[in-house]
Amino acid sequence: MTKLANMLATVVVSVGLAPSGGATRAAQPEGETPTVAGAVSSNLPTRPWMVRAEGWILETRTGSIGPGVEVGVTAGRFVAARLALEGTLMDGPDGAWAAMANARWAPLRTGNGQHALTLAGGPLVVVNNGVHGTTPLAHAELAYLYQAPFGLTVLAGVGLNMALVDSGYVTPDSCLLDCPSEIHRGDLLRQARLAVGWTF
Repeated sequence: MTKLANMLATVVVSVGLAPSGGATRAAQPEGETPTVAGAVSSNLPTRPWMVRAEGWILETRTGSIGPGVEVGVTAGRFVAARLALEGTLMDGPDGAWAAMANARWAPLRTGNGQHALTLAGGPLVVVNNGVHGTTPLAHAELAYLYQAPFGLTVLAGVGLNMALVDSGYVTPDSCLLDCPSEIHRGDLLRQARLAVGWTF
């Protein structure tokens, strides 16, 4: 009788522990790791939208003494942890203006995302320039980007704009001092900009 009781007790204890052990194994499967999508989502900026006030220095070849200075505004949004899409409108002298669209990528940045070295590129068109008229260009830029946790953002960059067509202007033979120069397709025009804005 004692042996029979011991056997029954062993069976009861084994049955009682089986569901608990199964539940533990189901909750903690071996070899499980976070998915890539989960890791990317955790790195998305908490303030994906931004607006910046821009100051530009552009090489325009219009013959003016000193570089061309323009002011503008940029609006954009981060669509991934390191990728943002931006649109810029700029107001230049003598009724000229410009529009630009950029994709900005941050290949190097700090772990908290506050400091980044960025590369940007996209189409740029200068409209109603007093010398060259309307000129489409391809824009490329290297820039430092700062984003404070409370919303302030600062960008400082330099780049090149490549002319996609010839301008209609031809330098006259009689020009003697600080004359406009021609723009030909493939010419590289330098630019620099400083911007301050807000993220939200």
